[in-house]
This record gives sequence, C-alpha cells and structure tokens, in this order.
Amino acid sequence: MTWHRLPGGGRNVRLVAVVCVAALAGCGSSATGPRTPKVEVLLTDAPSDVLDSAQVWISRVYLQGGGGSQPDTTAAADTATAHTVTADRVDLFNDPASPREYDLLTLRDSLEADVTGLVPVNAGTYQALRFVVDSARVTLEKGYTFGDGTTSAVLMTPSADTSGIEVKLSHVLVVDDGQDITVTVDFNVDANFVVQTDQQTGQVGAILFTPVLTEKDVQMTAP
Repeated sequence: MTWHRLPGGGRNVRLVAVVCVAALAGCGSSATGPRTPKVEVLLTDAPSDVLDSAQVWISRVYLQGGGGSQPDTTAAADTATAHTVTADRVDLFNDPASPREYDLLTLRDSLEADVTGLVPVNAGTYQALRFVVDSARVTLEKGYTFGDGTTSAVLMTPSADTSGIEVKLSHVLVVDDGQDITVTVDFNVDANFVVQTDQQTGQVGAILFTPVLTEKDVQMTAP
C-alpha cells in the first residue's frame, strides 16, 4: 500500500480520483506519442467521536461510460445475486476474491491510501464513478457499547456490494486526449455511519451504513 501526506486536515474521508488523459502509449510524454489516460483513487482523513474503527472491504472501483465521447446509455443493472459486467464499465480495481480492507479512521493527519494505483483508461465520456463495498464493520470507542454489551458489529451494505456506491458528480466526466482531470470526492464518516444512541443509557442502539459519496472538486488541464 502506498501512503501520501497532504497539507491540512479535515473530518472527511477524501477519495481523490486522478485522471491523466492522453491518446496512445504510456503515461508521460515521449518522443513516440502522447500518454495513455490513467485513473488513480486515494483515501484520506476520517476522525470520529463514537467510533474507534470503521472498516470497509472494497472489491471493485469502476467508471461507467467509455470511449468515443458518447454518454453511457446502457440500461443493464446489477441485481442482488449477480454482477452484470458491461463493455462500458472501466475497472480501476476488480478483485472480489481479495477485496482491499481499509480502516477509515486510521487515515488521519491528512494521510492517504492508494486504492487503485494508476490505471489506463480510454478518452471518452464517463457518467459515473462507483465503489463496490462488500462489507463494513465498526468498533466503538471506549465507554460505548451496544445494547447487548458488545463493542463491534458488522453492518448491512444494501446495494453497496452489488452495483456499488455511486459518486454524485456535478457533471459527466468528459475525458479528452492530452488532458489531466483530478476529481476529489468526500466520504463523510459521521454522515455515512449513522449512530443511533439511547440518550438515557448511553448505549448505542444501532449504526446504519448509509453511504453517500459526493464530488468535492474537479481540476482539469487544457488538452
């Protein structure tokens, strides 16, 4: 796993999708041709008052769309029992047998975890960025317990483990040859792990995993 440090801090998990766009051969300029488009996804920063750990197992990260600069119009969808793999899905990471585990609460002090590494993509129009989360598990801070006296629980991840969690983008990503695009996405731990606490006993009744990922910023260079 590769770690990076960014200036500053914050209360959000930050997913940074870096799209390096060009026409044909390897990333970086060369005398033989322009760069192949590439995507990288990073994670960083997620403090919490109630949770000691918030683990997620990510088995797939993908873009929806493809080359030819045409929007994705495929109607196919995932079901609860099967993943529908279509030609317009571009995997940045896909390994259901060995999902990557991250404790989001260890990514403090502006540390980043590289989820996908740099992955080549084609120039074109991408309407969505999705993360498939197979499972999630939380452990409470000292002094907190669930109603049964335990301090950890596996959370339900409805649809997050099939079609995945879609990042709310302000616009489709139109990736042109020779262009670099950096998309910063926030995964707010306090908002996405909803803690329900009994005010009289102080016990945690339940924690709901309600993931909502939103675009924070998009930076583009001229093609």
